Parts: sequence; C-alpha cells; structure tokens
Amino acid sequence: MTGLILDSIFYVVLTGAFAFSAMAADRLPDNHDRILEMIDARDYPATIIELQNLRNSNEKMFLSGNYDYLVGRIAEKDGRLGLAMSSYQSVANRNSDLRVHALKHMSGIARSTGNLLLERIYLNEILLFYPNSVLTGGVFYRLARNSFETGNYGETIRILDSGARSSSRTSDGNQARENRALLGEAYLRSGQTVLARDIFMNLVESDTNPAQPDDFSLAAIRFIDLLDGGSREKAPELAEADHLERAGIYQFNREFKTARLHFEALVINYPNGSNAADAMFQIGRGFAQESDFAEALKWFERLLERHPQSPAAKDALLNAASAYARAGKSKEAISRYQIFIERYPTDEKLERAFLNIVDVYRDQDSDSEALKWCAKTREAFAGKLPAALALFAETRIYVSKEDWKNALDRLDQLKSAPNLGGAAVPGGTSKVEIDFLRAYALEQSKRYGEAIDGYLSIPDGRGEYYGWRATERLKLLSANETARSFIVQKMGLLTTKLDGKDPDERRECAQALLRFADSPTVRERAHEALTAAIKGSPRYEGIPSLKSLERASSRRSISDQLLTLGLYDEAVSEMEAVSTTMASDDAYSRAVRHTRGGRADLGLAFIEPIWRKVPADYPIDLIPREHAELLYPAPFVDELLKYAPERGVDPRLVLAIMRQESRFQPDARSYAAARGLMQFISTTSTQVAGDLGRDSFDQDDLYYPPTAVLFGSQYLAGLFKIFPNQPDAVAASYNGGADNMKRWLTRSRSNLPDRYVPEIAYSQTKDYVYKVMANYRMYQLLYDEQLRRRTGC
Repeated sequence: MTGLILDSIFYVVLTGAFAFSAMAADRLPDNHDRILEMIDARDYPATIIELQNLRNSNEKMFLSGNYDYLVGRIAEKDGRLGLAMSSYQSVANRNSDLRVHALKHMSGIARSTGNLLLERIYLNEILLFYPNSVLTGGVFYRLARNSFETGNYGETIRILDSGARSSSRTSDGNQARENRALLGEAYLRSGQTVLARDIFMNLVESDTNPAQPDDFSLAAIRFIDLLDGGSREKAPELAEADHLERAGIYQFNREFKTARLHFEALVINYPNGSNAADAMFQIGRGFAQESDFAEALKWFERLLERHPQSPAAKDALLNAASAYARAGKSKEAISRYQIFIERYPTDEKLERAFLNIVDVYRDQDSDSEALKWCAKTREAFAGKLPAALALFAETRIYVSKEDWKNALDRLDQLKSAPNLGGAAVPGGTSKVEIDFLRAYALEQSKRYGEAIDGYLSIPDGRGEYYGWRATERLKLLSANETARSFIVQKMGLLTTKLDGKDPDERRECAQALLRFADSPTVRERAHEALTAAIKGSPRYEGIPSLKSLERASSRRSISDQLLTLGLYDEAVSEMEAVSTTMASDDAYSRAVRHTRGGRADLGLAFIEPIWRKVPADYPIDLIPREHAELLYPAPFVDELLKYAPERGVDPRLVLAIMRQESRFQPDARSYAAARGLMQFISTTSTQVAGDLGRDSFDQDDLYYPPTAVLFGSQYLAGLFKIFPNQPDAVAASYNGGADNMKRWLTRSRSNLPDRYVPEIAYSQTKDYVYKVMANYRMYQLLYDEQLRRRTGC
C-alpha cells in the first residue's frame, strides 16, 4: 500500500516544516525532532525526561525556546498537575511571549482542583495585561461563570453587562447567546425577575431557527416556566398558544416529561381547542420514543376515540399499530394496519401499512403469511415502487430461509426494476445491494464462477461498503478449496490482460487482481500496472498534489513559537486572530494545522470537496497519505485511548462513528437535538450518565470532547455486549436502536453482516452502517489499535 506509506518522522516534518522553516536550524536543539516524535507517539513520561535532559544540558536554549511551556502542556496531559503548574509558573515569571497561555492553563488547573479564588486571580491578570489576546473572549466568559459559581451574582451581571458593550468579546453568535443566558440566570438569582424574564423571552424570540430551538432557548423556557409558577410536576397556567410553543421546545429537545405537562394542560384546559388532538398525538409519540409503548397506546387510542375525524387520527392509527407490534401484540397491530388500509385507501402512507404487516408476520416467524402480504402488496401497487419493495421483502425472506433458487429468481426480477427506493424510503434497496446479494446467492449455490464475476462487478473504494464486502467474499473464496480452481482460472485470465492496449481494461484487471491475488509476484505486477494506468487515465486526473501547495511561512511571534513546539491547537487560534496571518498560507497548510491542532472538522472540510470529484472506485492503495490522514484524521487520541480500550471498544470504531456523526465538530447539534462529537440525544446520554454514576451530568457537558468520548465508549461497550464481535450491528444500533437491530437480526436468521445488513428497514440506518463501516475499514488500514500510523499494510 505504497501510497499510504509515510514514516511518522516524515509526517512530523511534513506538517511542521512550514511551522519553523523560517527559523534557523542552529536555533533548535539537536533533540528537537526526537521530542516531537515522542509527543507524536504519546510517550509523555519519556518526553518529560527528554525535556529535562535538554534543560540540564542547555538551560539558555531550553528557556529561550519555551520548552518549559511544553513541559507544562505534556505534564498536564499526563495528569501531573504539580509539575504542570510549576512549569507554567516558570513561563509566567520570566515574562515569556507565552505568558498569557501559561496563565490560561494555570487558571484551568486551579478550577479543576476547586480553587475558584486562584482561578479568578489568573483570569483577571489575563484581562488586565492582555486585553487583546485571542484568549480574552473565553476568559471573559469563564470569569463571569466563576463569579456565578461562587454566588456573586452582582459581579456576574457587571462582567456580562460590560462585555455586552464590547462587540469584540461577543462577536460569536453562540457565545453571545450563552452570555445572555448566564446573565438572565444571574438576574433571576439576584431577585431581578423582570430583567431576567426580558432576557429569557429575547433568547426564545431571537432563536435563528425556531423549528429547531437551540440549547439557550431550552434553558430560557425552563426559567420562564418557573417564573410563571410552574414546577417539575405541573405546568403553569398559560394561554393555549403559549402551552403549544413551550411544549414544542421541550419535545424537540426530547424532554418528553416536561413537554407532556404542557400538552396535558392543552388537553385538559382546552379540550375543544384546535390543538387538543395534536397534543394527544404528541404525548403518545413522546412515550413511544421513550419505548413506553403501553402508555403510548393509551394516548393513541384515546385520540382515535375522542377525535376520530381529526387530521391527527390518521397518524395515530399508524403509530398505534406500530406500538402494538413493538409491545408484542401482533394481532392488534395487524388489525390497526388493516383498518388504515380500509379507511385511507388513497393515502400516501398506504404502502407502509401493507409492508408493515409483512414485517409483523416476519417478527412472528410466519413466513407463509408474510409472503402472502408481499403478493398482495405487489398486486395493489403493480408497476410502482411499493411493488419493488415487496419483491425485495420476498427476497430477504428466501435468503433467511436459504432458499437460494427463489432468492435468485427475485433478485433477477429486481435487477430490471426501474426504482428500488435506495436510501430515500424505508425498506428500500439499491442496485449495488442487489448485485451483492445475487453474487452471494450464487456463491451459496456453489456457482463459483458466476459468483466471482458478480463480486468483481461491484467497484471497491474507500466509501464503498458493498465493494468492501465483495472483496472480503473473494478472499474467502480464495481460501475455499472447492472454489480455488475458479479463482486461479480468473487470475490467469486477468493477468494476461495486464499488458493490453486499453488503459481502462488494464486498470480494471489490475484492480480485480489486487482484490484476491495472494501471490507477491502477481500483486506487485498488478500494482505497477494499476499505478501506470491511473496516471494515464483522464478519469482520475482531478486529484491535486497537496505537497505542491506548501509554502514556508514568515516568522511570527507567539504563533510561530507554538508551531515550533508542535502545539498546533493554540498556534492556529493565534494565527486566525489576525486577519492577514492565515491569508498568507495556502489552504492545505491551514487544513493540516487545524487537524493537528484538534480541529479535524476544519481539515475535513478542506479535503472532502476535493475527493467528492474523484470516482468512488479510486484504488485505496494509491490514495496519497497526506490526503488520507485529512480524510480520516485521528483527533482526541488521549481521550480515545483512555476510555475506549478499557471498555473493550476499538478506538478506530469510535473515530469511524464520530466522523459520520459530527465530522469531528465538538459543538455540533443536529436537527434531532443530538449533541457533541458523538451526537447523543438526551434520553441516551442520561442513561449513560447513570451507568457511569455521574449524578451532576448536564446535557451541555456533551460539547466537551473528553465527556463525549467517554460517553461514546461506554455506550458502544454496552452495545457490544448485546452484539458481540458484530461492529455492523453495533453501528446500526447506534443509529436505529438496539431493539430494532435485534428484530432485523432475528429476521435474517444469521450473524453474518452479508445477511443481516440488507434486513435493516430504516433507510437512514442502513446508509449509516454503510458509511460508518467504510470509515472503520479505512481507519483500520491507516492506524493500529493504539492509533499509531501504520507504516505499511
């Protein structure tokens, strides 16, 4: 995998060259590169010893190069807070250029040990002596929070009021809203309820997307409820519209219990209002999302009884059927679906009632009844998409029964279907999934030659789930004594075509050989042919050489010193604080610095548009390493290695999920109110917090990367207990729920992903599995289990 081979030392030089290239070599100690290598390997104790040796041998160079600050950073990472404090104090005492950063770290250590007075001293020193520092905005908020946490609400108000008048301190929209939320709470705690209410109301009204209320709208509405006389057990007395607005904010943020207080108030106080039926439906929907199907059914049935003609009744009927099915009451579920079919024969959701009946019968292990409903569906929707979905359901039934003849018959019919649904509809499929299942059915039928051709027809690449699965099946066939002769025959045919005149044919043959050939000689020849064919193919000419984009940067003060020490996280912040600084750098250099500095989301944002234009079957072996490590970065390594392995979770899988969930953006928040790197919804995170014994957990803690990684590792460990050694099933559960995955697994009658992944009924979840597992494959190729870069594969 020569395109992915890059020695760790060269990587450090590559990403750091533009950081200190303008600095004369004789100004760096002889062991500078060694120190960076040790940091890169996360050998913190040995790094500290190496830095102490530098101090003993050349204290002047140690201090002038701010290596005492580097000792502080490494010691803090290693949990040696005493050494970190003394090192930072050394930086502060000699008035180094990095003094402001040292003070910031000292304030953080003081806070972590509960010494809020000492934290406040350091924060005030930063604001007094470094008012224009890039750190000022965060320090300003932390100082206000410090005063709040010590009960000094007047000082909190003074600080935040002064900050509101300084646009430089509140330029970030989220930071400004966070400041306002804290200010409102400070007014409330100090008894100034009128001012507090005004701020809270403004937060709700100024939310840029009321359909997806943010964390600050949620916090504000909680306080407004309290000001209006509400409690955790009772909603305040409000107008109908106010109940509806507040219920919607709680419901969106998955605070179902509090939302129910307002919905129930609507039902009780405004029984004849236009929103009563919708309120009942939302109460039932909330219970269903909490998996309390017995309570959900009470509300759905109540709605059907009291408001049978309301628009909400139609959705209530479908949801009641689903809840009965999830509660194990299959007869009632089928009855409700049949009522829906009779009552709403032209409804756009009619197909779901038909197809859901098929699923209910399958969950009851009644394949014959399920097949009957598949036939009814195909008849009712002849020539339309639901007919293809029913045909695919039949296919899965025959695959689960290992009836390969009937499975192949249905798969051949599906190949000619004009629309398979894809990721757009529940229960949909795609051409590539059909091709894979057909090849798999041929393999199980011992029609090995046809199976090999079928697998090879599915392109493989970095994002191709079924291409990867096809390659794995080809490897298994190579190891199958009976199928081996077919593999050898195919290899001979492909090898003879490597010297052909058509470059595309040479490329395809070389790619095919590399998928299953085990002979080093054949693989080397195929790799050479592939490399040559790719270089001469216009199909792949859109990939730029990122190395050509590098430029040496001019010497800077604080940012340059931080880059020299390999401290990219703080260096990038310093560079971006000055508008002209980053403009002089090329985009690639910025992307690398961001990635190395803990902002992999910005590096990914740079590289992804480049690779969207590249054909999906571009050989993984030829992806340039510098591209690959931006596409599949490994941020938050210390946290990942601290929390994942001890729970039996591969940190590379955590990264694969993180990449899909948040694109490595720590403060990401989805349309479903999922928060942080691992995108937890509140119900799941509260459950995980309980498992971890974190009584003081707040949902906003999920925006803190160590917490997000800890919760993600803990949750994945629980899923692996349910689905041992089945990462595909775990990925599906992470997105679609473990109970659903259990049903899909049971329907497949197999523990093989090649059999159970097609059973995933939620289109979003199936697509999620494709992407996460493709990510996971790449992370396994690029990094070992300790997240060290592989030097070959």
